[in-house]
Amino acid sequence: MQSGLINEFWRLARFSLIGAVATAVYVLAAMMAVEWAGVGPMVGSTIGFCASFAVSYLGHFHFTFAVPGRYRDYVVKFAVSSAASFLISTLAMWLATKLFGIDYRIALIAVAIIIPICSYLVNRFWVFLHPLDAASSDQKFKTI
Repeated sequence: MQSGLINEFWRLARFSLIGAVATAVYVLAAMMAVEWAGVGPMVGSTIGFCASFAVSYLGHFHFTFAVPGRYRDYVVKFAVSSAASFLISTLAMWLATKLFGIDYRIALIAVAIIIPICSYLVNRFWVFLHPLDAASSDQKFKTI
């Protein structure tokens, strides 16, 4: 049991590291697109999102969850979970600020805490859950 908790701790640490790297890639790619390529902020943000999506997916596939199989075995579920995270965080911000009148800074902090936790759980138990592991009660995952 303790070994499982230690493994989960390190998996969560790897998830956080990949998330931090993907966030940095998002910001840098978006800023470079706006400043150097002269595109508008919305296009820059889209470019940043695409770059961070690739970094996040590859990092979680190879490093965080180290799952067997091919990229295409997981990428559709990852895209769905990423889109859901985006939509839920946007809706939560709208509800909090427009409907409930909560200060945007408080809502932003709440979203910044809740969405990554939910994202980890979705990625851990749906996106990167290998079918053979799901059928096994041991759920052995390859770790790096």
